[in-house]
Amino acid sequence: MKTFADLIRHGYNLSGHCRACSVHRDIDLTQCPPARPYVGARFKCRACGGAVMISLSKTVISNDAPIPALDRWRER
Repeated sequence: MKTFADLIRHGYNLSGHCRACSVHRDIDLTQCPPARPYVGARFKCRACGGAVMISLSKTVISNDAPIPALDRWRER
């Protein structure tokens, strides 16, 4: 797993936190060049242009609803 496309393929998210203005946002991986390595990638804050710290996390997919989603849809 080395590229932004690999992150999407394996269900990961990137979020960024600006050190200068404390803005926290998710990074849209579909806007990053797919073949570009994410290790060492640098991002700038859109609000102030400051350096952004990156956090990598696994996408959590769960359906903890008491009835399956399909049954909820049928009841509408």
